[in-house]
Amino acid sequence: MTVSHTQAALAAALLALAGSPLVAKAEVPATVTFGGDAYMPSLKDAKQHDKFNLVVSDAQVVTDFKIECKAGTSALGGLVKANEECSVTGNGTIINPNNPEQKFPRTQYTGGFTVQPDGSTDMSKVQIAYLPVGKVQASTANLKGVIKLKPENPSPTANMLKELVLKKMQATATGDAASILDTRVDTVELPDLFIPSAGFASDQGCTWRGHMAFSYQSNSWFMDLTATCAGKTFGLKGNMPWVDDPKVKDRTLYNLVLTLPTSEAASDAAMFAAPAGDSDMFATVNGISGTITMDESMHVDTMVDGKMEHLPMRTKFGGSFTGHGVPLDTVRSFANLIAILARTFFGA
Repeated sequence: MTVSHTQAALAAALLALAGSPLVAKAEVPATVTFGGDAYMPSLKDAKQHDKFNLVVSDAQVVTDFKIECKAGTSALGGLVKANEECSVTGNGTIINPNNPEQKFPRTQYTGGFTVQPDGSTDMSKVQIAYLPVGKVQASTANLKGVIKLKPENPSPTANMLKELVLKKMQATATGDAASILDTRVDTVELPDLFIPSAGFASDQGCTWRGHMAFSYQSNSWFMDLTATCAGKTFGLKGNMPWVDDPKVKDRTLYNLVLTLPTSEAASDAAMFAAPAGDSDMFATVNGISGTITMDESMHVDTMVDGKMEHLPMRTKFGGSFTGHGVPLDTVRSFANLIAILARTFFGA
């Protein structure tokens, strides 16, 4: 098998990026765009599968994910259960840093995960095959770690996180609002989740630790995360509220603000931080921030944890995440985490 001149040139560029101290990652914009659509017929018929198509792209890598999930079901009064299952497939392309017009197939995602009744979810069955590029040989890697997704029987950590969120909600609610507090909280625990490289030799993958919780009372995700990528660790705390767009009917927004530790944001309270004034609302923060726009249609009424919700069966979404003081590899890994767990963030 011969190696083409373009492949050899790209291989040299990849190796240079991996080993040369003269190339600073800061030169590459730490912005990752996020787009796709979701179709969730299981909201109406539990036997149907939910499908999520997502494209995560930046100046170096474009990855097209397809996530298909079967909702967990029960029968005979709960004696017979089927666990939630999701398959993960996708293809990633890398971009020649010296010639953006040159794009090369690099990654193939296969496998999936099953959510057990206690929420335990082994992510190691999700595999990434790396196609050869120039002198870089083919290889494979797997996600590693057991995470916990919306457990039926919450762990002590999940219960503590729920109590922390509810305590905050109760502290801010007054009058009638305090008496009708929605106590539903979904939790995601990440004890030690490794997401491998997205394709470049310089990208060594990231290990994610921490937890996320979605409060139905405030319609917001609260996040306390730590990412370790290429030997550097980034602590990220903040929230991602889900709000209606006041200008467009049936459009909602995720507004993400995750900040690096500062003297003002070094405790659990940082997950609930609010702007101190109008100027803070438009200030650039060190961390990861961004917005995802969701255009919703085909709404149905369905029960979610014992309460009726008006939810869309179809959603089209797009937006971007940007890192400030956080490198592109870390922002991309976070976006890939959201994509792989699409049913958690865009489903019901």
